[in-house]
Amino acid sequence: MEKQLLSEWLQGRELVYSFLARVYQEGPNQEMLGALAGEQFLAELAADSQNEDLTAGCRQMQVELAAHREDLEAYHQELQEDYNRLFVGPGHLEAPPWESVYRSQEHLLFSEKTLAVREFYRSFGLESKKKNQEPDDHLGLELEFMAWLCREAAAKVQDGGVCEKLLTGQKRFLQEHLEQWVPALTADIQRAARTDFFRGLARLTRGWLATDASEVEMVLVEIQKEQKG
Repeated sequence: MEKQLLSEWLQGRELVYSFLARVYQEGPNQEMLGALAGEQFLAELAADSQNEDLTAGCRQMQVELAAHREDLEAYHQELQEDYNRLFVGPGHLEAPPWESVYRSQEHLLFSEKTLAVREFYRSFGLESKKKNQEPDDHLGLELEFMAWLCREAAAKVQDGGVCEKLLTGQKRFLQEHLEQWVPALTADIQRAARTDFFRGLARLTRGWLATDASEVEMVLVEIQKEQKG
């Protein structure tokens, strides 16, 4: 695969993963809402994809953002309340954002799945910046890890190196972790959210991960063929 194209693909993926990581960790602030309403990020993301969930999710978010462009302060407050009800609390969470809750029989935090994610980070020399404050398997942290892998791979390519190991890590993390629980989480978000922003975000997230997993697989095959040839 041509070096410039590979680098741009990795950088584009880092941008999407970083955006999703920020939304799931913090919720959308007013600055982000203003940028999303005024920029073409969601439109371009939808235009570049044939995945129905991804395109429909982007458009759902766009429509609601456009409708609230003139009252972003009030809209931000509405979204923050929805975010807290879904992911933070207090009280019952409609969509708990931790892998262990969805993948352990007892639906508890800090199960063996949390430790498996921690070990995956460590295998790349990383430790969660929120260790002992937030379980390592929070969706925002898992997405941030994917963004980091994309950034490191792009740097490797730009330096003339091979990014196969980093791409293999992304493939494995998608298969062994994100794809194992995010579809169920996003179904819960779609069911329980009161705003189209979060209903759309759920579809965008599910569609993005499905599309990205397929693309990573194809690029890895191409890189491996080039190395053999």
